[in-house]
Amino acid sequence: MANRRQFMRTVSGMAALSVTTGVSKLGRMRWLRMAAAVPDTTAHDRLQPDWYRRKIGQVQQEIKERKLNAILLLDATNIIYTTGYFHLSTERPIAALIPESGDPVLFIPSLEVDQVQLWWVKDYESYFDFPGPVNRVRWIFERVAKRGLARARIGVEEPRPGGLHQMKLGAPKAEIVAAGDLIEQMRWVKDDDELRIMRRAMYFADFNVKAGRDFVQHNGNVTEDQILKASADALADKMSKELRDVVGVGIDAPFGGLVPFGKRSAIPHAMPSQDRLKSGDALILSFGAQVGGYNVECERSFCVGKPTDYAKRLFDAMLAAHDVAAENMKEGAVAEDVDKKSLDQIRKAGFEKFLRHRAGHGIGLQGHEAPWNGHRDLNESQRARNRKKFGERNDRKSH
Repeated sequence: MANRRQFMRTVSGMAALSVTTGVSKLGRMRWLRMAAAVPDTTAHDRLQPDWYRRKIGQVQQEIKERKLNAILLLDATNIIYTTGYFHLSTERPIAALIPESGDPVLFIPSLEVDQVQLWWVKDYESYFDFPGPVNRVRWIFERVAKRGLARARIGVEEPRPGGLHQMKLGAPKAEIVAAGDLIEQMRWVKDDDELRIMRRAMYFADFNVKAGRDFVQHNGNVTEDQILKASADALADKMSKELRDVVGVGIDAPFGGLVPFGKRSAIPHAMPSQDRLKSGDALILSFGAQVGGYNVECERSFCVGKPTDYAKRLFDAMLAAHDVAAENMKEGAVAEDVDKKSLDQIRKAGFEKFLRHRAGHGIGLQGHEAPWNGHRDLNESQRARNRKKFGERNDRKSH
């Protein structure tokens, strides 16, 4: 804990950046150490088909435990998590059917056919386009029913009323069961392969922060949008040269971030502005990176010039909250309790009026995903079932 605190305070935390209106100069800044994120130069930058085959087997075990005959996934992220089929989620529905045994089936628009044929899932059916003569969710469930599941118990993610109506029109004799938590809870626990991909992404996220910091040091009173563009360009160049596999959940580039300074640094999700950096400003560089579809974040706080005593008090309160949260994030801990202990450090320092959000969140295929640190996710019986299911593991990935 002492090492982490020293790292955040002196190496990348309350660091003093000396800038002028012309060329910036290095003050008492120490260089950001990156030894903790060494890239693996031999492995793939995405999970491989065998991983997804094992994941399908795990899902099928859960299906049997819940006495389901199949689960039908319409959520793009869940489809990616279980099958590895990366696609652009548009208005055209894509679905993955995972039966209690055997291989999964994809239901796709025709424009995905050529791409599907390049992946390991070989069983698929396609429709011409959306909207088409028949509602496409209904079309999917008609095909599901024809695959021997007309009277089956089919798990689905929690549908909207209109979607549920179309499901029942497509498979009127099937029992539609809400089972969205089945995949969500599996995603809570990252295995070694997922963590390796996320560590690879951390290497790029760390670089992104360094690129933003270097830009400020060398260019002086820049604007927020200039910082974001410069760091994004640097990261794009690096990822283009070094990534061995490129996939993504959406159409967004695999980089981005928040770069507020001055009074705007108090806004958690401040959009980049054209304000210009000046001496005495607080500066936050909060960047993410995405490798193999998995997201990570790296955030560091800086002070341009010498920090005031008040700024030091704010930073120390933040650091205390961070330390307490990191210390208490362990197997068996209740997220709500971790959150309270962390935010209590802010309250004890006299800054409760500035609190705007919880201490942290889960991260993975989505930048924000469960488990959430801010409330009790499960009741005790559910927690006991998960402990039995997943075992006593220490590889949960939380931010």
